[in-house]
Amino acid sequence: AYKDDVFKFRYPVITEKPEWWLRTLACVPYLLALQISDAGYFLHPFLEHCEMFENLIYFVPGAIKRLPPWFSMIYCYFGYIGIVKNKDWSHYIRFHLMMGMLLETALQLIWYTSNFLPLIHYNGCFGMHYWAGIGFGYILVLFECVRCALGGRYAHIPFISDAAYIHTVFNVGGFQRPF
Repeated sequence: AYKDDVFKFRYPVITEKPEWWLRTLACVPYLLALQISDAGYFLHPFLEHCEMFENLIYFVPGAIKRLPPWFSMIYCYFGYIGIVKNKDWSHYIRFHLMMGMLLETALQLIWYTSNFLPLIHYNGCFGMHYWAGIGFGYILVLFECVRCALGGRYAHIPFISDAAYIHTVFNVGGFQRPF
């Protein structure tokens, strides 16, 4: 049954840990995804009820929110064209950059599709717990990816890590053949 699994891609084997600066550089896309995301705003109504964590919310959305709204489009475009599709960069860096961009896109998809559900509003009790769960889950997934990047490994998140690997290996628009 394992041989017939078409969606299981074999990640490149890391024989030795990448250099420390390469592992640190691989964490930057995840920290950018955390700063660009609205995870802090998702947690804000929930954390208002706990006085101990009330000021914690101001650390999540940071200085990147002060940049122009088109910054994330430019970041994704140049990151994808300049780094992910550039074979001169290490596959390790390209994979983690693509993972950070895909996780941010997945959070935006959840945000837009959840607006169609009638019970999910910021002021309601169900909505407050729903968005707090989404925010905490997103932060925990990003921290897991940072842990894997600092450890010199690939993060294995279902569907997203496969998509990141496909983006770093295959060149759909060029002359490179996938198989």
